[in-house]
Amino acid sequence: MSYLIIFCILLPILHMRGNTCFAGLVLSGKDHVEEFQDYKLIEPKIYDVREKKQIAETKQDETNHCLYNGTMEGNFDSWVAISTCNGLKHRIADIKNEQIHLPYNANNESRYIELILVVDHGIFRKMDESKENVIKFCKDISNIVNSRYAPLNIFIALVGVVIWTEHDEIELSENGDATLERFLKYRRNHLNPTHPNDNAQLLTIKHFKDGVVSKSLKGPICTYEYSGGVNTYYTSNTGSVALSVAHSLGHNLGMEHDQEDCKCPDNKCIMSTSITSGVPTQWSTCSVEYVKSAFGRGMDHCLKNKPEFLFDGPLCGNGYVEPGEDCDCGLQSMCNNSCCDFNTCKFKSNATCANGECCDINNCHLKTAGVLCRSANQECDLPEYCTGQSEYCPKNVYKMNMEPCFEGKSVCYNGACNTRDAQCKLLWGNETESSDESCDDLNTKGNRHGNCGYNKLNSTYYKCTEENIHCGILNCDTTGEKLEFGMEAVSIITHKFKYVGGIIMKCQTVIVDLGLQQVDPGLTPDGVKCGQDKICVDQKCRSLEELRRELNSCPNNCSGNGWCNSEGYCHCKVGFASPDCSQAYRTSSPAS
Repeated sequence: MSYLIIFCILLPILHMRGNTCFAGLVLSGKDHVEEFQDYKLIEPKIYDVREKKQIAETKQDETNHCLYNGTMEGNFDSWVAISTCNGLKHRIADIKNEQIHLPYNANNESRYIELILVVDHGIFRKMDESKENVIKFCKDISNIVNSRYAPLNIFIALVGVVIWTEHDEIELSENGDATLERFLKYRRNHLNPTHPNDNAQLLTIKHFKDGVVSKSLKGPICTYEYSGGVNTYYTSNTGSVALSVAHSLGHNLGMEHDQEDCKCPDNKCIMSTSITSGVPTQWSTCSVEYVKSAFGRGMDHCLKNKPEFLFDGPLCGNGYVEPGEDCDCGLQSMCNNSCCDFNTCKFKSNATCANGECCDINNCHLKTAGVLCRSANQECDLPEYCTGQSEYCPKNVYKMNMEPCFEGKSVCYNGACNTRDAQCKLLWGNETESSDESCDDLNTKGNRHGNCGYNKLNSTYYKCTEENIHCGILNCDTTGEKLEFGMEAVSIITHKFKYVGGIIMKCQTVIVDLGLQQVDPGLTPDGVKCGQDKICVDQKCRSLEELRRELNSCPNNCSGNGWCNSEGYCHCKVGFASPDCSQAYRTSSPAS
């Protein structure tokens, strides 16, 4: 059996929208799994739409324990995601409050997409009106999509499943563009306000005209307005439907279709313009560069927060170190760790550690206390050192708020040393500086030209009070108008001009859509000075004296041998010990 599939990408451009399509042939085939282990999922929430405009959360006490990943027979470089669900039930272990460590192949550069899958009424009916069947189907989709994105250091977290059990919540038509537009509106109005997500994908039984199976916009991942896609249930082959979702999500991440100059490890890749056999599982060099470019523009802004809990663990072999495990190096074919027994997830007989920045993998023992394990990445950050008691680097902390930085021109706030000029350069490029303060006078108007914030839910602007005008939307003086951070096509850009001392000053502003849970980078950032001994915090101009009274003080000001950190403890320099860094010692404090 074979399927002709067509994917479409829509290009969001101001005042116009173009689209390009490609067709591919997916041929049926069989693969053999040499080894497999239970695959780790992020716990989904199930939302059952029972009546119009109402979503009721259904809590699951049990789930099918039947999702696996592994390697293709004879090819240890491959990645397989399969399901053998047959009704066998296992109790969910709720470990939300227990410490876990993220995937063994995750690192500081990993990104996490919190995904909601929406299933239309037609698919619900086709699956015998069984929510259990639909949930299993969605888990399979997420499982496969996650396995595709893991090589890009992107992990998919299924955070919700919405099932339209009584009727479709939007009008579905053969016009894929119209269906996508209605679904994105549904996401904005019904999902985003109550069910936070980075992306939502609709699965519909409706077939789009011209054989199109997927519609999505290029590049708007993280945005409140446009991060989503629509996918047709054109085949009962779950792997092919998952390919459609992976492809649709790829466009949201900024990927174009593969062209002739793109290099692919296989015959064809996921974003290929044609598929001659099998279901592609690899990404081309072009796809990798597109994602890198998008992230360089800040479109990963909402993808840096890590999922807080795992689903159905602990489970040896999934790559996560969970309660009850000493270590977890994944499957045998993926484990190159001489300190960990992949069968038991326990240390080997000669080992006292197997993971973490403070474990010497060469001898399987903890590194000496005081060894640097995390460097300070900027002025307001602090270095962390191994304690000699744990294989993991201590919690990342930073200098206490209000510590002077940038040669006294700013203060640290939540680990950052922000200035108006630096934020303007982030938004508009290096040939930019902040505008004259007189540009901020319009922030009392509460419109697109001047405000103290924008409510995306009801499209209204907040007015700044007179004392807070310098903490509202950020005015920049730039020679260009091209936005360097965020997606220009979905941003609100304004510019005005003022005469200041006989010179024409440009006052340019932007409202950047990076999601409801993210602070708009177009606003004046926290920590920026707004008056004598005052700084901006949450778009309010507050006195440093008032803010310092809210902080915990460190004993003896850390004796001059350390810094008071964000946890309210002395962060001692190497050679001094807590609690006040007054005693010479061979390591830093445990809080370091």
